[in-house]
Amino acid sequence: MSEADGAAAPAADDTAPEISTAAVVASAGGFLALLTILYALVDRVGIEDLQQMIADAGFWGPLLFVGIKALTFTFAPLSAGPIQFASGILFGVIPGTLYSVLGEVIGGTVNVLIARLLGRRIVARFVGAVALQRVDRFYERHLEDWKSLLAARLLLFSVYDFISYAVGFGKIRLSIYVTVSFIGGLLPTYIFVLIGSQAAQRQDVLLLIYVGAAALFAAFLLFRRPLSALLAKLQDWL
Repeated sequence: MSEADGAAAPAADDTAPEISTAAVVASAGGFLALLTILYALVDRVGIEDLQQMIADAGFWGPLLFVGIKALTFTFAPLSAGPIQFASGILFGVIPGTLYSVLGEVIGGTVNVLIARLLGRRIVARFVGAVALQRVDRFYERHLEDWKSLLAARLLLFSVYDFISYAVGFGKIRLSIYVTVSFIGGLLPTYIFVLIGSQAAQRQDVLLLIYVGAAALFAAFLLFRRPLSALLAKLQDWL
């Protein structure tokens, strides 16, 4: 390797990441606001009327939901959380779980194919240059077989859309990705759908979520430096 090549190597990893208070507040506030809107909608319209509207839509209701859920996996700026929470209200907990997982698998499969067929430059447009470096590190160090993929699906479900791009760069077969993604996604998705269904119907559950969010934010303010140090270690691990 020439000196010029060595100088061109990115040095972004040398800088420890910092947790932005503004980003945390914006993310948590936006999520709680959407959850509150969902609760208000259910309270105003009524859960029976909402479910009847979905039933009247026939095949198009689930199809539209699965399509939107898939888009949230491919386009990073879209948040899947409120959509996933709403699925239990609209379809019931079990159907909502299945539709959510199906949307995630379809969206994740699109991500795998984008990475595998179109390459790194296109993936960088979706996730950004910094995230692409983390995708590279993850598939080089940790995506060895279906077991490591299943562990990622269960433990890193919040960033599984990025992991699907890593699968596209690796050697795991698409059929294995689809199978592991569907089976491994059932439990965490069921939990989120169930919580969302209860929070949208019961004020006490919604209040509990508010209290929990406030407690987590207080802990973040108190332990910001240790959390930033932990994030730096996790970045090195990934």
